Amino acid sequence: MYTSERQLSRLRIAYLKAVLSQEIGAFDTELTSGKVISGISKHMSVIQDAIGEKLGHFTSSCSTFFSGIVIAAICCWEVSLLCLVVVPLILMIGATYTKKMNTISTTKMFFHSEATAMIEQTISHIKTVYAFVGESSAMKSFRENMEKQFQISKGEALVKGVGTGMFQTVSFCSWALIVWVGAVVVTAGRAKGGNIIAAVMSILFGAISITYAAPDMQIFNQAKAAGYEVFQVIQRKPLISNEAQGRKVTEITGDIELRDVYFTYPSRPEKPILQGLSLSIPAGRTVALVGSSGCGKSTVISLVNRFYDPARGEVFIDGHNIKDLDLKFLRSNIGLVSQEPSLFAGTIKDNLKVGKMDADDQEIQKAAEMSNAHTFVSQLPNQYLTEVGQRGVQLSGGQKQRIAIARAILKNPPILLLDEATSALDTESEKLVQEALETAMQGRTVILIAHRLSTVVNADMIAVVENGQVVETGTHQNLLDKSDFYRALYSMQNLEAAPESSTTISKSKSTHQGDSTDEAKLSEKQRETQINPMEDSELKGQETRKRNIFFRIWFGLKPREMAKIAFGSAAAAFSGVSKPVFGYCIITIGVAYFDPDAKRKVGYYSAFFSAIGLLSLLSNTIQHYFYGVVGEKAMANFRHALYKGVLRNEVGWFDRSDNTVGSLTSRIISDTALVKIIIADRMAVIVQCISSILIATGVSMYVDWRMALVAWAVMPCHFIGGLIQAKSAKGFSGDYAASHSELVALASESAANIRTIASFCHEEHVIMKAKTSQEIPMRKYRNESIKYGIVQGFSLCLWNIAHAVALWYTTILVERRQATFKNGIRAYQIFSLTVPSITELYTLIPTVISAINVLTPAFQTLDRKTEIEPDTQDDSQPERILGEVKFEHVKFNYPSRPAVTVLDNFSLQIEAGSKVAFVGPSGAGKSSVLALILRFYDPGAGMVSIDGRDIRGYNLRWLRTQIGLVQQEPLLFNCSIRDNICYGHNGASESEIVEVAREANIHEFVSNLPDGYNTVVGEKGCQLSGGQKQRIAIARTLLKKPAILLLDEATSALDAESERTIVSALKAINLKEDSGLCSRTTQITVAHRLSTVINSDTIIVMDKGKIVEMGSHSTLITTGEGLYSRLFKLQSFDESS
Repeated sequence: MYTSERQLSRLRIAYLKAVLSQEIGAFDTELTSGKVISGISKHMSVIQDAIGEKLGHFTSSCSTFFSGIVIAAICCWEVSLLCLVVVPLILMIGATYTKKMNTISTTKMFFHSEATAMIEQTISHIKTVYAFVGESSAMKSFRENMEKQFQISKGEALVKGVGTGMFQTVSFCSWALIVWVGAVVVTAGRAKGGNIIAAVMSILFGAISITYAAPDMQIFNQAKAAGYEVFQVIQRKPLISNEAQGRKVTEITGDIELRDVYFTYPSRPEKPILQGLSLSIPAGRTVALVGSSGCGKSTVISLVNRFYDPARGEVFIDGHNIKDLDLKFLRSNIGLVSQEPSLFAGTIKDNLKVGKMDADDQEIQKAAEMSNAHTFVSQLPNQYLTEVGQRGVQLSGGQKQRIAIARAILKNPPILLLDEATSALDTESEKLVQEALETAMQGRTVILIAHRLSTVVNADMIAVVENGQVVETGTHQNLLDKSDFYRALYSMQNLEAAPESSTTISKSKSTHQGDSTDEAKLSEKQRETQINPMEDSELKGQETRKRNIFFRIWFGLKPREMAKIAFGSAAAAFSGVSKPVFGYCIITIGVAYFDPDAKRKVGYYSAFFSAIGLLSLLSNTIQHYFYGVVGEKAMANFRHALYKGVLRNEVGWFDRSDNTVGSLTSRIISDTALVKIIIADRMAVIVQCISSILIATGVSMYVDWRMALVAWAVMPCHFIGGLIQAKSAKGFSGDYAASHSELVALASESAANIRTIASFCHEEHVIMKAKTSQEIPMRKYRNESIKYGIVQGFSLCLWNIAHAVALWYTTILVERRQATFKNGIRAYQIFSLTVPSITELYTLIPTVISAINVLTPAFQTLDRKTEIEPDTQDDSQPERILGEVKFEHVKFNYPSRPAVTVLDNFSLQIEAGSKVAFVGPSGAGKSSVLALILRFYDPGAGMVSIDGRDIRGYNLRWLRTQIGLVQQEPLLFNCSIRDNICYGHNGASESEIVEVAREANIHEFVSNLPDGYNTVVGEKGCQLSGGQKQRIAIARTLLKKPAILLLDEATSALDAESERTIVSALKAINLKEDSGLCSRTTQITVAHRLSTVINSDTIIVMDKGKIVEMGSHSTLITTGEGLYSRLFKLQSFDESS
């Protein structure tokens, strides 16, 4: 047991190390997060089961079998010779069975990985799923996958039943032949009856052992398929290796040159990205790349970082081809800040130290101050020790971006790559960070990508990239003079030239902070809710009675499934009956060898054995097929119910540290697999064992009641041993299972953030973290294994004592003539053949108990009562909402950070059809306002209402169909562009899809792809640029035609031309009714680019969870010294140029 855990610990680390050593292109095509999670959880679990207890059991069984053959050969070589005839036949059946099962297992592994990827994708995109009411779509896809697995499992159950039945048939027919040959040998006088009995009994016990080894073969087949998937990754040679094999020069100065570079992404080889791009960047210079989305700017950064190699052309640094340089050395000299910041679960300090693992607190604080992150970090209760949550979920987009910038600054590299590094920052933060970056950029070579030209005007050189080539270069002023393209970009973004909206009467009203209102429909007392994330009701909902879990695993089975269980149980009972009956017959045959008419009597029993063999084929087929089908159905039902239960929980539940993407995915996929194991594998055998024990008791009582009573008198020895084993088995669950969830979460996070890990050469730290996570459970497992081994030995000791007592008492009965030798030995043999069933029963009990312990968290998740019910009944539900939104004295804290107040006594009214924009520094609470409108969270105090009605009174899923959301970080699903646009609106026609794609300025790009709208975007949209993903996300929202449109930095990833097109499209959105009337959509925008909000009816300036200014653009700009006016001036090109 301990050895298997040690081996698996090494294998898990080797697997994770192999994953982290692969080139980035592998994650675009092969190594999805789902596959990584499946590999390190489900596949490893199967392998451990095979090389642990099952391998030991199989080795012991084979040893007993071959020992029996040797002893039989010594006693009577003619009888043992028959085994040479039988064994090849059994091996042939086994080979055919193994081949069939391997094929089925491989196919199931594929669908299993696909299901894992579905769940991982849905949970990691949970806000998008909820916002677009995609739960039913996710459940439908998962249900279809489960149905495919179910159909495959039906074939698997049939093959298993027929295979096992054939094995039993051949075994019984072989016994018929062996005992008949023994009779012939005895009749011919070539051997004595005693020798034949000894030979037959030796073969018997060997055969029993090999029979009990048959289930182990099934586990080995599954492990073989799982091992193939695991070692396929471990043995895969990366196209770009990070092993130390290249040159390490003394110093990197930063001279960069790309010579005639051609490149296509591995996942889309038919779509060229770079087409002969050449660019030379002298050391210490700052070069900015500008151009439309998808033109190849970010690809240049990926090639310099050597995430990919060009198809043609070369990339040089300091005159060295980067292919000749050591990869880790190269990346250690390059700092990267990506458009979508990737943070790791842990503290802010941990994330900053990714840039420099040996950095002290002073260095960390200095880097944070340079990135303008120190201010908000120092205001947190735990400051730099604040947990950011998985993928930084506890921080706003701007806060995450500043942490990422600080991380890159801390690295202090000679080459700095900034891919839209300040796109998520508010104007004031951007100015401060930009100044810090300009200081940090001094003496470094910098490649800067930005759509905001305000961030590139001071670059030493600006390169205009179009269609994969550099078409123009020059300084900002030079390009304004000679480049029509650049001049057009500049004109679009010049705020001083933008038409200012005329002064309008605000359609939005704000009540003063702290004022009371007569319009409140609920008293403050009624509206107050506890900020504490762990409600008493939730605690009650999580109280799962473990004693009932066994009965609950038969989840959702219908009467016809229970009927199948009844038939399967009857077949299993017959299989169990065959054992004591066989024991009775074999001794009768042994006695018959001393009879002169041995050949005739033994011939009768030989025919009887053949009949039992044929019936065993039928019974095993029925047993394994019905139990297998029902077990798969119960597992699928439970998985479906658990997945559905997970998707009913509020967003705050997913923010908790114990509900990471990896742990929840493992809970839904790996833990629920135990349901099938218990039903299909364990229950059938338990029925067999019980049947054997009951029939053996009855037959032995009939043969000799005294011997039967003695057999039952020593039965407590087996009971005691079994109970001790069961108690010892508990040590292998609980904390041990939780520790592997931690490793699964780490692997999932690593696969999702692989670019960040590769860029910062963070692989070794991840491996060390993985090893550390295994240390405590390894020590625990070692101690539990020692105890389990002692208990196992003690149990076997009791088993032998029981045999010795039974055999000794048999001799006493015969000696006292209270029983004949024939009946005494019959009763003993029946007892002997039944003891393995008793032993197996006690072996199964601990595994079932362990499985129930592992399933407990899954049932707690299923039983949990969500704090925000998505399916409340609403009899007064309107046909649509008008779009009036009102906040009344709202106080809000995120459940994961109850000590930090995000919104403080916040009051605001937004009229239906108005256009309202929120601006202000990062972390001011702007995005939290949108989250409350979508009811991702409920306020701690106060009320949010829509159309004068508390949003808690609406059916939540219906309400979300009325609200559209475009997030700051566009999240796409691993399916086609068409499916992503239609997400949450599956009934859309092709013309509607094309129409919204045109409005989002993405249609032309999609039409030029080889597969058009059928192009798969890859995991998290990895096949598309940031701007392309954002435009698809916008098209998805436009198709929804919402009454309320929420735009959270919707255009931050777009180039200027696309942004202007999108802004124009958003202005024209109307909600059309069947009556032909139109009402304006309420648009609520969060933006840092003021060019996107100047035409709003009302602009709300927020700071520290409160409204500090409010009015139209023209009104706010005339105040002179307000926060909005200051932000506006910071973005004015007239000042910057």
